[in-house]
Amino acid sequence: MPIPVAMLLAMQASGMIVDYMGTNNQSKFADMGAKVQQAGIEANIEQTRLETEDASLQAMKTLRANLGSQIATFAARGTSTAGGSAVGILNESVENFNADERIRRMNLLSKQNELKANKTISILQQKGEKSKLWQGFASRTINRFPTSVEGWSKGLSSFGLTSKE
Repeated sequence: MPIPVAMLLAMQASGMIVDYMGTNNQSKFADMGAKVQQAGIEANIEQTRLETEDASLQAMKTLRANLGSQIATFAARGTSTAGGSAVGILNESVENFNADERIRRMNLLSKQNELKANKTISILQQKGEKSKLWQGFASRTINRFPTSVEGWSKGLSSFGLTSKE
């Protein structure tokens, strides 16, 4: 008993709808995954910033302790911290701290730029994958329809389900 043409068309249309719904769901899940990945990268940026700030704070505490010890040592020796070699030693400690701080800031900027570049690459990859997903859907949808008269006459008899041979 031959299957009516309307039934075959309905089956083909329902297959296309199910394919669209599946592609749409895959696209939404890909978007959610990309958002999670980007949030992780943003968290890494903030963590790096906090680690740098903590390192600066610890270095500042060390500098204060070092300066305090040097001042106490100079006071015990009776050396004035108002001028001379004592001031040079104190200034050297401050200059070392400032140089270390510049290096910490440069390292922070480098790490932040690396993480931001990774975020950009992630966004581009996600958009590329999403584009491929929808291109596949479009290709599958377009390939369901014949492009010649011969194809339409053959397609009306089988609708791509099974051949009569």
